[in-house]
Amino acid sequence: MQNLAICGCSWASDFDSASYTSTDITTNSQLWQYNLGYDPIVYAYPGSTNLKIYTQVHRAINNDFDRCLVFLTSPLRINIAWQESDGWTLEDKFSNGKTDIVNKHAPKEIQEYIAKYYSENLEVLNSFVIAEAIYWKLKQTDKPFHIFTNGFTDYIDNDWKIFQQPEFVLDGPIIIHKKHSQEHVPNHLSLLGQEQVKKLVLQHIS
Repeated sequence: MQNLAICGCSWASDFDSASYTSTDITTNSQLWQYNLGYDPIVYAYPGSTNLKIYTQVHRAINNDFDRCLVFLTSPLRINIAWQESDGWTLEDKFSNGKTDIVNKHAPKEIQEYIAKYYSENLEVLNSFVIAEAIYWKLKQTDKPFHIFTNGFTDYIDNDWKIFQQPEFVLDGPIIIHKKHSQEHVPNHLSLLGQEQVKKLVLQHIS
């Protein structure tokens, strides 16, 4: 069976990334990633920014794969790295880099950073540059891949032609989540939502 690298944030994550308390979805075998007819290698991790997703793609390429799926996240997420313990270092290939989400639950230090330095427009631009980098990095492998714009979809500028490439899918699990959500599941989807995302993905990789 061919292996399938899956990169993204929580929308593409599985039970190996954290503990969850759902009572009807309890194993990876129930998640859409494990029902595509491939052997999935899930690099996706909750809370990842698009830069973090870039590092996942880098790891996936180094570990080899037969096909790769990338699910972009909201470009409004930020990477904070003002101390060495944040993990954005060359030594570990940036794989342990700290990430933070911009919302009311952000810790005090992140709220202070947002108040002083955060620019929504700049973060969107940064994510566009990262999406381009992910595309070209995967293109150079000569292996099949798709990039689902997912949480980035609503922020795409019409002048950004890279998103017109056939490997991009202007859709993703986050859109299906709006109708079929469930708490305490790694990818936030109900059983029906799992099936809908499975159909969405197979539509593009079959």
